[in-house]
Amino acid sequence: MPLAIITGGATGIGAAAVKKYASEGYDAALLDLNKEESLTLCQEEHPGSIAFFETDVRDRKKVEASVASAVELFGPPSVLFANAGVQRLSSLFELRDEDIDAVIDTNLKGTIYTVATVARYMRDAGQGSIVLMASDQVFAGKSGSIAYGASKGGVGQLAKSLSVELSPLGIRINAICPATVKTPLTDKIFEDLGVKEYAGNSEAAWKAEAESIPLKRIALPEEIANVVYFISSSEASFMTGSLITVDGGFTAQ
Repeated sequence: MPLAIITGGATGIGAAAVKKYASEGYDAALLDLNKEESLTLCQEEHPGSIAFFETDVRDRKKVEASVASAVELFGPPSVLFANAGVQRLSSLFELRDEDIDAVIDTNLKGTIYTVATVARYMRDAGQGSIVLMASDQVFAGKSGSIAYGASKGGVGQLAKSLSVELSPLGIRINAICPATVKTPLTDKIFEDLGVKEYAGNSEAAWKAEAESIPLKRIALPEEIANVVYFISSSEASFMTGSLITVDGGFTAQ
C-alpha cells in the first residue's frame, strides 16, 4: 500500500486526513505529540493501517527518526501532509517572545524540517506529492494573529519556492489555505476570544466568525481533508506551487 505521512494528525484536520487516507487504502503514519488521541485513531479499522510516531516537529532529529521508522515499516512515502501547527492570539504590544517562538518553530520551521526529511525519500523514488497547511491568512490579515499570519504567509511562499526546486524531481508541492475550521485548536481560541470580547460567550464569538464568511458557516475538518486528498492524488497531477483556498468565500470579499 502507498504511504501517507501526516503531521499533527491526532485531532482536527490532521485526524480527518489520517482517516481519509486510511479509508482510501493508504497506510497512514501519524506524527504528533498527542499520544492518547493518536493511539485511539490507530485502533480504527480501515483498508489501510494507521501507525503513531510520537514527534515534535520543532526537533529536526525527531522528525528524521520518525520518518525513518515509518519508511522502515511501510516503505517510501507517496504523500506528505505537513499539517502540524499552533496558534497564539495576541496584539502586537502584548506578544511574548515565547509565543513567537512557539508559532514560528512549529508552523514554519517544523514544516521545513518535515518537507526536507520526507522529500529525500521522494527524490530517491522519483515521485511524491506534498501538501502544506497554510491558511486564509496567506491572503488576508486578521486582528491579533500576527505571528500566526506571518508563519502561514511563509508556508505559502514555501509551496511556491519549493515547487521550483522539487517539481523537476517528480515531486509536486501545494498549500491548502482554509478559513476557520471547527477543531479542538479553534475551540480553545474561540473560548479565549469569547472571554476577551464577548463577555465569556464563546458561541457569540463563533457566530460572529461565521457571519464574516459568505457561506455563513464554519468548515468541518473532513471538508478540508477531502481537498487535501484530492490535491495529493493523481487527479491533480498538473498542480504544483498552488495556494488553494477552501474558505467559504472569505478571501473573495
